[in-house]
Amino acid sequence: MSTVVLHQWERSPFCRKVRKVLRHKGIDFSVANYNGLLGRRALKLSAAGQLPVLDFDGERIQDSSEIVAFLESRVPEPSIIPTRPDQRALAWLLEDWADESLHWYLMAVFCMGDPSALTKHINALCSGRPAWERVPVGFVARRMYRNKLKAQGFGRLLASDVQARLFSHFDYLEILLTKGPWLVGASKSIADVAVSAQLDGTMEKGDIAAKILECPHLAEWLERCM
Repeated sequence: MSTVVLHQWERSPFCRKVRKVLRHKGIDFSVANYNGLLGRRALKLSAAGQLPVLDFDGERIQDSSEIVAFLESRVPEPSIIPTRPDQRALAWLLEDWADESLHWYLMAVFCMGDPSALTKHINALCSGRPAWERVPVGFVARRMYRNKLKAQGFGRLLASDVQARLFSHFDYLEILLTKGPWLVGASKSIADVAVSAQLDGTMEKGDIAAKILECPHLAEWLERCM
């Protein structure tokens, strides 16, 4: 009997991505949440000191992309990676785009354009923890996001310009989804999992939700990817 434990920040889209793959493959798993100040314990779980981390039958794997590749090798069916080489390459490219580009556009919109949305996000980071933890977690999270967004180059842009660029990406996704039900090929792939994992938490923000609903294929696809 397999023992699978996902160490996660419940709010993290990267942890959400791993949960989606585990469910897709029908793997029974439990979670260990590191919300609030428990997040400090995550530093000891791996060399990177980041989540997600997966314990799988005594093996420990870090990084969401590495975890997906590991699960595909250990539990190959049902697969989440296309078999055609060109589709496989595109699926992994979109996975990387979701993690390294789309993620930061979304964080920039949350952090730069809507203080109330950022407050809700921080409150969610502290779900299940004592209310007082929101103050130190909020201080650290705001500083971390500000520094990372500056390093990404968003600090030089207006919030409205960042949102416009993000919305153009939604339009690109809409165009891709007019060709079929999934982003790559005829079945769900890691591209769908990774992109939807980033977008799942955005429907609570009114302007982003409104834009997604203007893209009928994107909105319907996101519902199916839940």
